[in-house]
Amino acid sequence: MSNLFGNLTTDGVEEAQDRLGGFRVLESGPYTGTIKAMYAGQASASKARSVTVMFAPDDGGAEYRETFWVTNKSDENFYTKDGKKHYLPGFTAVDDICQMVTGKGLAQQMAEDKVMNVYDPDQKKEVPKSVPMLVETLGKKVTLGIIKATKNKQVKNSTTGAYEDTADSRDENFVDKVFHVPSNLTVVEAKRGVTTAAFYGSWVEVNKGKTQDRRTIKDGASSQGGKSGRPNMPPKAGESNGTKTSSLFGKSI
Repeated sequence: MSNLFGNLTTDGVEEAQDRLGGFRVLESGPYTGTIKAMYAGQASASKARSVTVMFAPDDGGAEYRETFWVTNKSDENFYTKDGKKHYLPGFTAVDDICQMVTGKGLAQQMAEDKVMNVYDPDQKKEVPKSVPMLVETLGKKVTLGIIKATKNKQVKNSTTGAYEDTADSRDENFVDKVFHVPSNLTVVEAKRGVTTAAFYGSWVEVNKGKTQDRRTIKDGASSQGGKSGRPNMPPKAGESNGTKTSSLFGKSI
């Protein structure tokens, strides 16, 4: 086994805060289920690293899959703002999952090569491929706070190569928060020594069944009110919240 993420920093980075804030699109809400796969990847162009999570809800619904970008092209798991380091959102989500199901953060996870059906952009379909699997997370229970959001469809600018918003829209999902099973605690609460979950109920009240409008272009007009969700493209260097990688939840469940 190998340690793929052992170089990721946990020093001098701002702590995460609890904030309210493939495919069948799920309604917003908490989903408890089992991790079926959790494997590492890398963008061919930017070399940013990712972790893809495949999650089977206990309610028997469709499998949920999301790719989280845990580093930027400089192989940093943080960005700097106002002189302070903040973890990339993708790193925070993956590190929280690792903490909750194994008692160790992403930087302490060991990987084994496993063959998975992985989407190949050149062939435009899933093909069998050997990937580094975070084996200690497999079969473990976790609750994902999933958001349904309306976002603008993007097209690639043939001149700049950048993806740009269009007036067309679509609904997407992203993981907004991660909760421990069975306590429903967040990593933030556990680090503060909280034993009774409080944020879970507030998150459910604010988000369950609601669709967030994160469009920057609405009804054909540009708007400053839209927000971008968890990025689907690799983050750039210098570009949200984070957690240290000490054990908070004891043994895995």
